[in-house]
Amino acid sequence: MNTRIIAAALLLLAGTGSGDPLLACGEKFLMGSRGTRFNRPVPVRTPAAILVYANPALNLPKALANVPVEATLRKAGYRPTVVTSAGALSTALGQGGWDLVLADVSDGQAVSSRTQNANAPTVLAVMYKPTGAELAAAKKQHPRILKAPTKNQAFLDAVDDALAFRSTSQPRVGG
Repeated sequence: MNTRIIAAALLLLAGTGSGDPLLACGEKFLMGSRGTRFNRPVPVRTPAAILVYANPALNLPKALANVPVEATLRKAGYRPTVVTSAGALSTALGQGGWDLVLADVSDGQAVSSRTQNANAPTVLAVMYKPTGAELAAAKKQHPRILKAPTKNQAFLDAVDDALAFRSTSQPRVGG
């Protein structure tokens, strides 16, 4: 009697699927009650030169304290350079070749005024714990704002977004 019940149960299990045989022995089933995680595709990045101006008198070093900026950018395929003084910033901007300049929102206007040519880098202004009014005022001055990131991926997403903005907003020179 027991063998007939077991045989009937197996027939029912095998026949109630979508035509696929029942899988077992280590195969995993997708259960509707369990969460499924979908990862974003890895963005295609072009190598870019990024200048990070970490003025010790302002909030940028504090804002990026939880993110290993240089290591994160190098791992993503970018070429970062970190400067901490106004003199080093002037020298680096004078040399040119930067695709993006990452600076505190207080220094963002000064950096933008020093780079007024056709190949000027995009300035990504960073704010540390801004209020709503401060954020609104900063968005009027800068096309891209980064609120103090706490994770590497948020920081990298903001850099990717600013570089994408650069490629779509600036006219092509010489061609």
